[in-house]
Amino acid sequence: MNLSKILRITLSIIIGEVALVLATTLAQEVLFDGIGLSSPPSELLFGGVATFVAAIIAGIAARFSLNQQSFIIPISMSILIATEMTYLILANRTNDPVWFDILAGSSLIIGVWIGFRIKTIFVHKRK
Repeated sequence: MNLSKILRITLSIIIGEVALVLATTLAQEVLFDGIGLSSPPSELLFGGVATFVAAIIAGIAARFSLNQQSFIIPISMSILIATEMTYLILANRTNDPVWFDILAGSSLIIGVWIGFRIKTIFVHKRK
């Protein structure tokens, strides 16, 4: 792996993370006034779906900024999401139960992977 590819992969991870921050902020703080276990059921449902879609968008942004498939990108993004969720839980920065935060972080990770793989999921290669 040459320096150019390393820099492009790093840039793709940064683009994906920035897209994740912006899209989840839009989904959780702009469309809804924060999402938590104490939110009304309709806000939990629509906010959860919007957050999941935000993660998919972040995965797409990371994938298409590099324009080639490298699993280092979603793996790195997944590690960053898991690290942040672990910090928020251990530092007691969240008022929600641990299971709720783990499910929220897991949905972000799954959404990033779906977004990253969406091209191969929906586009069939022609023979």
